[in-house]
Amino acid sequence: MEFYKIDYIDSSFDTKPKLVTNPQFILSLMRLPAVQCDIRNIRNGMEKAKQYLPAVVWGGHFLHGRRKQDEVESSGLFCQDIDHIATSPLGCAEYYKEHFRGREDELGIVFAHISPSGTGLHVVCLCPEGMTSIADCQRWLASETGSDYDPVCKDMGRIYYLGVECEILYNDLL
Repeated sequence: MEFYKIDYIDSSFDTKPKLVTNPQFILSLMRLPAVQCDIRNIRNGMEKAKQYLPAVVWGGHFLHGRRKQDEVESSGLFCQDIDHIATSPLGCAEYYKEHFRGREDELGIVFAHISPSGTGLHVVCLCPEGMTSIADCQRWLASETGSDYDPVCKDMGRIYYLGVECEILYNDLL
């Protein structure tokens, strides 16, 4: 089976997105010592460290190798970015448990992890059949789970910074 057509970048400075061909690669990015160091720095108040983290374009693949919104081919996935839900990663894990745990198949969740800040979640899901916009998919998931989402994150080509492997809450990519 072919993996979802999603791209990644090594950092915010990377202008040439690359196709992820193996889900294990996402985990290898999350295991990098530099990622662990950047996460620690972010959580100690150095927000600028976020720009050095690798990021994934869950919504799709840039057709011509450049980050332009009008050149994204849909992957069939969307990411629900839920900000400021807790003051610690432990609180975020509890939020996931209360709103999503046990409903992963029903909601089409394929991956979820604590965001780099340690105060939010990234929940990656299959787009429901018939829904073509990321914004519609996000509103649907929020209404189904009683959760919130960041309405700014409505573009298919939006990047989502990765966190550390030990803060993955659900993984059905492998």
